[in-house]
Amino acid sequence: MSRTMRLVMVMLLAALSAAGCARSPEAKKARHLERGDRFFAREQYRDAVIEYRNVRRLDANNGHAIRQLGLAHFQLGEMGQAFDYLRKARDFGPGDADVRVKLGTIYLLARHAPEAQAEAAGVLEHDDRNFEALLLSASAADTPAGIAAATARLESVRGQYGDRARLHVGLGTLYLRTGDLARTEAAFKEAAAREPKSVEAHTALGDLYMARRDVARAEQSYVAAAANAPAGSRPRLKLADFYLTQQRTADAKRVLAEMTESAPDYLPAWRRLAEIAFNEGRHDDGLKHLEVVFKKSAMDVEGHLLSGRVHLAKRDTGKAAEEFQKALKIEPRLAQARYMLALTHLQAGNVQQGRAELKELVALEPDLAEAAVLLAELDVQAGALQPAIEALQKMTARRPEEVRAWITLGSAHLAKREPARAAEAFSRVMALAPKDPRGPYFLGLALSRMGKKADAQRAFEAALAVAPDAVEPLMQLVGMAFADKAPDAALARVQAQLARVPASAALHRVLGSVHVRRQEPSQAEAAFVKSLQLDPAAVAPYLALAELYNASGQYEQALERVGRALGMDGKSLMGHMLAGLIHERKGDVAKARQAYERALAVKPRFAPAANNLAYLHSLHGGDKEKALELAQLAKEVAPDEPHISDTLGWILYRRGIYQRALALLKDSAAKLPDNAVVQYHLGMAHYKAGSRDSARDALTRALHLNPQFPGIEEARSTLASL
Repeated sequence: MSRTMRLVMVMLLAALSAAGCARSPEAKKARHLERGDRFFAREQYRDAVIEYRNVRRLDANNGHAIRQLGLAHFQLGEMGQAFDYLRKARDFGPGDADVRVKLGTIYLLARHAPEAQAEAAGVLEHDDRNFEALLLSASAADTPAGIAAATARLESVRGQYGDRARLHVGLGTLYLRTGDLARTEAAFKEAAAREPKSVEAHTALGDLYMARRDVARAEQSYVAAAANAPAGSRPRLKLADFYLTQQRTADAKRVLAEMTESAPDYLPAWRRLAEIAFNEGRHDDGLKHLEVVFKKSAMDVEGHLLSGRVHLAKRDTGKAAEEFQKALKIEPRLAQARYMLALTHLQAGNVQQGRAELKELVALEPDLAEAAVLLAELDVQAGALQPAIEALQKMTARRPEEVRAWITLGSAHLAKREPARAAEAFSRVMALAPKDPRGPYFLGLALSRMGKKADAQRAFEAALAVAPDAVEPLMQLVGMAFADKAPDAALARVQAQLARVPASAALHRVLGSVHVRRQEPSQAEAAFVKSLQLDPAAVAPYLALAELYNASGQYEQALERVGRALGMDGKSLMGHMLAGLIHERKGDVAKARQAYERALAVKPRFAPAANNLAYLHSLHGGDKEKALELAQLAKEVAPDEPHISDTLGWILYRRGIYQRALALLKDSAAKLPDNAVVQYHLGMAHYKAGSRDSARDALTRALHLNPQFPGIEEARSTLASL
């Protein structure tokens, strides 16, 4: 081999060796670290995060990458992600003052003052004049002794840091906690005088003026803070939030648009735009803003929470659940995500999954009132009254201010037929929230169960005095008037309430229902139409009109109104049920089945739809096994409903299982003594079971109640044979 060829080979081998080294894990890690540090120094935090994550793929426990990820997420305003990294970084290097101060700041933002104080103390133990730690300690001081100690510490470093605005902001914050507003304002003003471009000083003044309800001066201070802050920063976001509190949405959007244009990596601004769109009902626009968030940070917890809420508002429970599960994958102990996931399962009709999520959440966070009360509400609905009562008694002992807990406790006592104890709970509601109509309304229900009619009436009137357009107490008063056989008084009561709130769509619906009970269909129709005029987006008036037309045999008009209702809310169970009933009355069994099947598609364990569909399958040559399965499902969900007992009993009768059928039909007939069809079914079951006298009594009663019911020919021939 020539000398030249040997030289080429040596160079080639050297190049290959260098390339191999460059591809080694250590070389890759060093390259990503160098890039990450370069991006971090340039304040390009989003790019830095990508590089540091690449480092962790090669070295999961790389302390420098973990530290820098925490600091970068902190600068990006992504506190949830910053927290985990900073906590790990603190464990790696407990002497890292910057890490501990920022970790303490996150604790403070989450209102965990003791933990924030501990982080500050960890820094001050090694450097008792660390300015950032002194300020953090002052911010976390929340007891008289702690405030006094923090004030003394800051005063002791006035000679060293007296020219810094933040020292005076810290002192002003401490003065504020003692209630000394004059010294507070003086300290904040001195801070602004020391550093006219101090963001902290102007923000503190803005907060003080807002607390005093001096909106004009608050705005000036927030504008000054924002003008001196970076485009992507909390002070700019705070200015937008100030405008939102003042219902100046256009100004808020302008500030946020400037932020997203100048600092597109600052995700809180995109999230706030998504929140505004969500609150305005522009759900798709909100999701578009969140797409930007996820492109920049797929691990954005707050973004996934908001996305889940948007999908839930769109009734897309599948996607909502996915978003909340993503949030939980990132932060497994995030209470809000688990609570929203439980709500999503419940909205989708998955009660058991919802209960499971709530139980896990309550086990993790026993003092989380929302979850504990919702779990108790589900127990009440399921008939597990004593466990609900015991849980709520513990909750109200720990959190006596929780109005919803007292309401649920009272409701549980009502369901347990303990109205006196219910009245005690509802009286607590009235004491805690005198302007909440639920207190007197529920108290009225309890008093009514106790037979105290006059007291109950006064309670319902009290509820209406607080909320003149409240439907529930008015319906109770209307029901009492009809029970007293005073239909004119019922009408007058609703008209009197409408005189107080003439533009209430809900009260016009009540007026329509009163006219229906008074057998005044034209007036009822006018009231429901008026309700629609006042609230065109409401589904209930369309369904009320559909029921009215169905009752008068105007089936096409009834179906047209149901169609409009379902066009607005395709998951309306009442809409699908009403469609099925109308088709049944028209004799269109196939379309009736389809309507009930749609209801079950919305809520698979919806007992009324399962019952009606079972009856159709049984009566009109459908799937007999499916009929039995559906009837048993309905009975399982609603064991005390007499119509369901009748359906299941009649299906068993037709299958020749007479004794089981008879037991069910006896229960149904006892609860529905004036239903001719039920009496007919009972008579036939007695006949097949050999109870001739009982059969004769039931069939005779059926014929007496209604000489036109389906099956009358069989009833007559059987009765003749007896």
